[in-house]
Amino acid sequence: MSDLEIEIADGVMTATFNRPEKLNALNNNIRIGLRNALAEASQNDEVKVLVLTGTGRAFCAGAEVTREKSPAINGSTTEELRSRYDRMNIQAGSSETVQAFAACDVPIIGAINGVTAGAGFGIALCCDIRFFSEQTRIGSIFSKRGLASDYGAAYWLPRLVGPAKAFEMLYSGDLISAEEALQIGLTNKIFPSESLLSETLSFAKNLAAGAPMALTAIRRLVLESTDTIERNLFLDREWSIQAQLLKSNDSKEGFQSFLDNRPPEFTGT
Repeated sequence: MSDLEIEIADGVMTATFNRPEKLNALNNNIRIGLRNALAEASQNDEVKVLVLTGTGRAFCAGAEVTREKSPAINGSTTEELRSRYDRMNIQAGSSETVQAFAACDVPIIGAINGVTAGAGFGIALCCDIRFFSEQTRIGSIFSKRGLASDYGAAYWLPRLVGPAKAFEMLYSGDLISAEEALQIGLTNKIFPSESLLSETLSFAKNLAAGAPMALTAIRRLVLESTDTIERNLFLDREWSIQAQLLKSNDSKEGFQSFLDNRPPEFTGT
């Protein structure tokens, strides 16, 4: 079994995060697999629509955090990596994934099946359409780790829910329910958990029966209309800020308190 399962049927590619025991937390296999899937969806004429979902009770709970892998706790920074190649690649990591979403030439539908936080939150926002299950809870959580945002969350969220609500969600880091997400326009529809994927695939197959070039044109035009600030410049800026915060004591405390299952004690350093 792969950490990211890919299936193509009836013009629909379904990409499924498949680490249910880890709440589908991102690892390198998923990151690379996701970028490859987005590229293939554009290049494979059999694919008309891409559906993204997760296995188990989470869509994606964010990047994997362990005592061994937390960059904040271990004190590793982009400057301390061994080669220029590694430094440049880790700096571009989240940006490269968001750009892969933006460059994809087919409609992208998220079947957001459960807990969605951190990097998973940003990935969900990259989808054109989001269908939630009744069990979905979604939010940034970055501020609770002493961080800001990545995976384009601060780019997409104000465009979806307006600046005021975006500020509230990013400042608080709290998860919101599917019902609240529907009220603010963060999801298109809510379905029972047991029918979320079937309803999403039914919608996707209807789209796939349409004119592929028209769908591509619509996606390109809508995305271009959102670029009041050039996307690649924003994503570089977002990561440069996040990289600085990862060096802070507050970020270290944010991750440590998460692993210790206690409230963080931030000092502003």
